[in-house]
Amino acid sequence: MSRERERRLYAAWQNPEGLIRPVGVLTRRATGDREAYRFVYVKAAEQFDGFHGLPGLPDLHTIYESEQLFPVFRNRLMPRRRPDYEDFVQRLNLDVETDPFEVLIRSEGWKATDRVEVFAHPERTSDGTLTTLFFVRGIRHLDGASEAICEVQPGDALELVDEPTNPVNQRAILVSTRTGHQVGWVPDCLVDTFHELREHDACVGVTAEHVNPESAPSHMRLLCRLRAPWPDGYEPLTGPDYQPTAA
Repeated sequence: MSRERERRLYAAWQNPEGLIRPVGVLTRRATGDREAYRFVYVKAAEQFDGFHGLPGLPDLHTIYESEQLFPVFRNRLMPRRRPDYEDFVQRLNLDVETDPFEVLIRSEGWKATDRVEVFAHPERTSDGTLTTLFFVRGIRHLDGASEAICEVQPGDALELVDEPTNPVNQRAILVSTRTGHQVGWVPDCLVDTFHELREHDACVGVTAEHVNPESAPSHMRLLCRLRAPWPDGYEPLTGPDYQPTAA
């Protein structure tokens, strides 16, 4: 009997001011060679000024189901036949045989042509650790950040600094090296998770997972890993913003 495997990712949207908020959750269930996809919007989508739905998924109060990945997400996958595919997945710290859905999650679905991106639900390890990967954001907006990243090595511990004066998101968190060089920000859609873990007195640590050269796009320069003890009774991404708009 084939075992069902489930993976979840969240769709997010960036408003013209630069704030990124979650708008929906995509679930993939795989049994043997069969796949099933389900997408539903979350409450934050109803309250996000300027957001009117993702392409091909127009109704904020409908549950969408399909046996194939919805085009708005499929179009964010680089075709394996492209000659630069191997270079692309290497920048993600993956290989060419990686499941395309995992590639989508790791790449965060970033495209220069729209405001949509994706992020993964944090994972729980066998020893009770919460962990997730993310690319540092906003590198090009910090003087010296690109050069500072060149000095970072995989495994290096990184510092987190709250930035309540940030004009876009008052809960923003800066990432810096141990020597104090600022290299970017925690993605907006993970900021609440960081703050919630702190409120549970969890010891949050961030380390460099993979470092790409200056020739890589700025949004793919520094891949980081969050680790923290999973607090008893805690479940990330379950606050009011993440409640589904349709049952």
